[in-house]
Amino acid sequence: MRWSFKLLLAMAPASLPDTMGAQAAADTLPERVVDRAYEAINRCDSTAFKALNAPVVYGSALEDTTAAPRRRGAQDISGWCKTPKVRFKMIRRIVLGPYVVDEQAVVERGASHLDIFEVRGGKIVHEWESDLYPAGKPSRP
Repeated sequence: MRWSFKLLLAMAPASLPDTMGAQAAADTLPERVVDRAYEAINRCDSTAFKALNAPVVYGSALEDTTAAPRRRGAQDISGWCKTPKVRFKMIRRIVLGPYVVDEQAVVERGASHLDIFEVRGGKIVHEWESDLYPAGKPSRP
């Protein structure tokens, strides 16, 4: 009995990394989905980014509340990966249920940006985004 227990303990750490990787990929918490989307953008991985979006994503501009949401497929991020590459860095975050509100720094442009994501079933289904505003300025008056 002790021998089989020692064997089980010896085998457990070997299988742990595979389990952790599968768990991370299957994690559907909204903030983790959005984090993985930022990571995919920052490393120019268009395939990973598209996999985090629903087949149809709705996009809205925060400045124009009268405009209907735009219906689009997952964005092609290849244009963001050309020189100078666009990188996003989260400054602040609020999570409320399926909604993730992020203030982001657009590193190469020296500006900030407000983005709201709705995540359902591990996929981004709606995105509201603001225009860029100067870095260091408050996002609200």
